[in-house]
Amino acid sequence: MSNMVTIQELVNEELRKSPILVDMLQQELVNVNAVATKLHTKIEKKRGKKVELPAIGMAIRRFMEEYLGKAIFQWNFPKDLEVSTKSKIYEVAIEKTPDIPKILDHLYKHIKRQKGEVLSVIEGTYEIAIFTNQTNKKYVLEAIKGQIITSELDNLAYVTVNWAKITKDIPGVYYRITRELALKNISIQAMHTIGAEMMLLFKEEVLVDAYSTIGNLLAQEK
Repeated sequence: MSNMVTIQELVNEELRKSPILVDMLQQELVNVNAVATKLHTKIEKKRGKKVELPAIGMAIRRFMEEYLGKAIFQWNFPKDLEVSTKSKIYEVAIEKTPDIPKILDHLYKHIKRQKGEVLSVIEGTYEIAIFTNQTNKKYVLEAIKGQIITSELDNLAYVTVNWAKITKDIPGVYYRITRELALKNISIQAMHTIGAEMMLLFKEEVLVDAYSTIGNLLAQEK
């Protein structure tokens, strides 16, 4: 890259490629000096000569002045999203095993798949997670007897959001939800997506706050 390219132009280019970084700067979750240090090596390499750290910091501040008060994510949440909750959920994870067909047979035999019942089995690369109604815990433990349990959580609650299918192609959808929860100091115990449905699991004692936080965010208009 030509040396005629200015530090400001290079910094602008890097920040426009990182909307989450800009968002963190706006929220004052990270300071300018830390971002300048992160960008330092890349800016020097692109410019082809030594660049002083304070110069990068100044360029970041100029960029942020232009973005002052501007929304990073230029879209509104769809209206009338279906948001629902359910409590008394049990989740357990085990090491991945070839016994999964036998486990599923046991679960399907004993857990009645009817209205109000929840049963989901998610197979990952190294683990298998099962979550269902707390009342079904005994059936799950019977099904996974002899397996290595890596995680077990009782009495969870979840909030689900049913997005439109197109939402998956919009950058930052899940980030906006998880960021808002993080800013309210609400921990997510687990997160699953099934098609366009997003399911967030919480400890029961924070369910009301989590539901309120998500609902208020989705209702906001720009």
